[in-house]
Amino acid sequence: MKSGKLYGVGIGPGDPRYLTLRAADVLRSADVIFTVISRNASSSVSRSVVESLRPRGEIRLQMFSMSRDRATREAQVQANADAIIDELRAGRDCAFATLGDAMTYSTFGYVLDRIRKAIPGVEVEIVPGVTSFATLAAKAETVLVENGEQLRVIPSFRSDMAESLDFPKGSTTILLKTYRSRAALLDRLAREENVEVLYGEHLTMEGQTLLTDPDAIRERPEEYLSLIMVKKQ
Repeated sequence: MKSGKLYGVGIGPGDPRYLTLRAADVLRSADVIFTVISRNASSSVSRSVVESLRPRGEIRLQMFSMSRDRATREAQVQANADAIIDELRAGRDCAFATLGDAMTYSTFGYVLDRIRKAIPGVEVEIVPGVTSFATLAAKAETVLVENGEQLRVIPSFRSDMAESLDFPKGSTTILLKTYRSRAALLDRLAREENVEVLYGEHLTMEGQTLLTDPDAIRERPEEYLSLIMVKKQ
């Protein structure tokens, strides 16, 4: 039996209106759609986006471990990949719906590697999506980068990184997953000259918040779906 086709679908920041036309077509027509939830989240944004399309296929929710133990994380990824592999081998087309872009700091990259090893030659299509940092710049009406400016993305900022982190002149630095280490970052930025700070959470969704005042940012509760932009003039 010919295996099914695998789609990696970036669904953007969370509002279904930010889906591309191709993403919507794939999610509506796939036999099985895998959506994602983290242990740090109370609900699956990707699942709600998929459900809004009223797809014909079955929607399945996969949890990905955020444990600091590498073996635990990898076991979870393998279990999720195995579930997709079973469906593909049964001849069903599968879509993996992930926030942002499917190939930018996405859980899809981890399962894709394992699926390709298990099913050599599997047909794959990647559907790109709008990233969180592109959304932040758009919502704040702030240029992300221009001319010769550098764009840097730090995927998981930790408090112990604060002192070693630099902000080059003429750069924009995006810091993802700062919800547990914001205080250390803001302390570090307080000693930096000529920087602009922009904080965003729940972009395009209910509860969207944009802040530029460091004191106001400090007062926000921890929020998994958040990020910080730092522009150094």
